Amino acid sequence: KSFIATMERHFGKPANARQFADWAQWINYDGYRAMYEGSQQQRMGLLIWMSHSCWPSMVWQTYDYYLEPTGAYFGLKKACEPLHVQYNPVKKAVEVVNLGTGRHDALTVTAQTINLQGRVIREWKASLSIDDDQTLSPLTLELPQDEVYFIRLKLEEQGKLWSENTYVQSRETDNWKALTSLPKATVTQQVAFKVVGEERQGTVTLRNTSDTPALMLRLNLKGTDGEQILPVLWSDNYFHLMPGEIKTVTVSYLLEDGRGVEPKVEVTTM
Repeated sequence: KSFIATMERHFGKPANARQFADWAQWINYDGYRAMYEGSQQQRMGLLIWMSHSCWPSMVWQTYDYYLEPTGAYFGLKKACEPLHVQYNPVKKAVEVVNLGTGRHDALTVTAQTINLQGRVIREWKASLSIDDDQTLSPLTLELPQDEVYFIRLKLEEQGKLWSENTYVQSRETDNWKALTSLPKATVTQQVAFKVVGEERQGTVTLRNTSDTPALMLRLNLKGTDGEQILPVLWSDNYFHLMPGEIKTVTVSYLLEDGRGVEPKVEVTTM
């Protein structure tokens, strides 16, 4: 009941089971990311209950009954990056968390607030040095008064992207209903697969060709027989692309799990 109440507060009542499942993954992603980002900055351990499900379920699992990694898995993966940038909503601060990558003396943090249509409202930049096992707060943000908006963070070092993180925020706490009024974004894909040893490995390049954000993009690997190929390893999943943005992800699976069919990538948005 509490999960359904959270969903209705964020998005409203889902129209059908498909929409419920899509929205559930968004809440899973944000919930698990928040738990681990909060614990990582204080170097606290975190034990979660039911990381996997012994029966089919839509919530509270990092990979499901069928071995598919869920939105929660990728939110957790994002939060546990060894060199990570995150937003602290209590302090309205951008934090850089170094969990074990050594000292860095030439890091650049970029923070943007972005409106509902994907246009940048304001941008901040800061340079910093950070030691191993340290958390720093190089920026404090002045938030807009838009009904719903995005916060986009990037952490770079001499051209290398270490971490990128995107948050949805709203003037009224947790009221994201305006997102449901956005038109569907158009996303194109270029896919290439090759066999390496006992694996089939793929590269997927996505481009948001529309003038509206593509939200919670989910990549799903299927065979030419229409059935999912599982288990698979994605470098990233359940992410956002602003208008014109391009992102490349990788995917791999064992040949013995592919049933002898050719793979294809299905891309869906919220």
